[in-house]
Amino acid sequence: MMTDDVLQLITAGVDGELTAIETRRLTRLLNSSAEARAVHAKILADSKRLSALPRVAPPADLHANVMARIASLTPIPTRLAKLEPRPRSVQPVEVARPVIVTRRRQTSSWVPVAVAASLLLCVTSGSFLFFSQQNRTASARNVNRPPPGTHKAAGDPEWAKWLPAETAQRPSAPVPREHAAPPETYVAKNTLPVVPAGDDVVALAPEPRSVRPDLLGGGFLPETRFDMVEVRLPFLKPLAAFAGEEAQEQLAKELSRDPAYRIDLFSRNPLRAVELLREASKAAGVNLYVDGNTIAALQKRTVNATVVYTESLTAPELATLFAKLSAEDAKVSPHAFDSLHATPVSQVDGTDLRSTLGFDPGLFKRPAVEKTDRTSDPNKPLSSGTADQIVKSVLTGQGKPVEKTAVLLSWNLVPGRPIGQANSAELKQFVAKRGERKAGMVPVMIVIRPGNN
Repeated sequence: MMTDDVLQLITAGVDGELTAIETRRLTRLLNSSAEARAVHAKILADSKRLSALPRVAPPADLHANVMARIASLTPIPTRLAKLEPRPRSVQPVEVARPVIVTRRRQTSSWVPVAVAASLLLCVTSGSFLFFSQQNRTASARNVNRPPPGTHKAAGDPEWAKWLPAETAQRPSAPVPREHAAPPETYVAKNTLPVVPAGDDVVALAPEPRSVRPDLLGGGFLPETRFDMVEVRLPFLKPLAAFAGEEAQEQLAKELSRDPAYRIDLFSRNPLRAVELLREASKAAGVNLYVDGNTIAALQKRTVNATVVYTESLTAPELATLFAKLSAEDAKVSPHAFDSLHATPVSQVDGTDLRSTLGFDPGLFKRPAVEKTDRTSDPNKPLSSGTADQIVKSVLTGQGKPVEKTAVLLSWNLVPGRPIGQANSAELKQFVAKRGERKAGMVPVMIVIRPGNN
């Protein structure tokens, strides 16, 4: 709906009477409203048609007709109407009522100044009269005081007559104060104590005065001890640095310091990052179970972060996995990954991971230790026990390498809002293959997320 303000803006724009700010406002209005564009086009077309009309000269008697019409509509003054009666044939003319305009009385600007000057003059005159009366009264106290013009100070023999009369009231004299005598044991400050005279008399030196140290001559500072504090910095490396062995060794050393870790992989393309992680896991011998719902959400762009959980890799094997991922990322352009950030798992991360998996993975649980029966029969030869262990390992499957498994699920970057995925078929396969965590394995949650920029 077109408002009066909008119509005025469009009309002024057609007439070319807009400022720069109003011109930008009209441009935004025409770009956003089809109705405004239609109204603007109509007014513009009307303006062009009016401009195209031919110019016609006015009639010669136009001025005389207008002035005669104005004279016929002009009201007759009331005073003249009383003196000259109106003819009956003329229709009565309605007399306009006089408009009474009330004007606010303006106070002259000089009035406050005049009032203030009058008050100042009154105060000054009163003060002058008051002090003049006081001087006149003081002079009247001594009738022998000569006029001021005859004063010659102490050289005048008549100076005694200038003093006040003897009959004047004398001021009261102050009462003398009695000062207490100093005690007999009084010792002056900064003087040596009196010591009886004798042959072996040694004079006692006064105590040294305290010197206030200044900025430059304050003496030596007291001995200060500094304690060595080890500051642990978070591990942060570009993923491309894992092409070298130095970054792999540093990551393996970092992962061996705490029982569980969270590794953030910053990615520019989450879907491409999951595909590269699949190829790297296959090259590193890791069976990665990828949730199908997560892939669908990444394709629809309803999810922009994923989490990979594994507890079947050691610290060196994890470093090798990221080296494989760096090699896969180097094959594509532009690169999908940016940097890698490793920190110990926090309590909030553990809570969100439990809600996502649907069970407690036991991040800080001690791994199971294989128990071996070391009790043997002393009458039984050692070779027979070794043969029994070999047969048992073949029959029970012990001694096989541990299967490296991991699972990839959707992840919510907002702490405290996990995405529960306990019904995922891939997650159930991971749990079925999980088994007991072996010694030396590091539980790790790898969060693939977009960068902070």
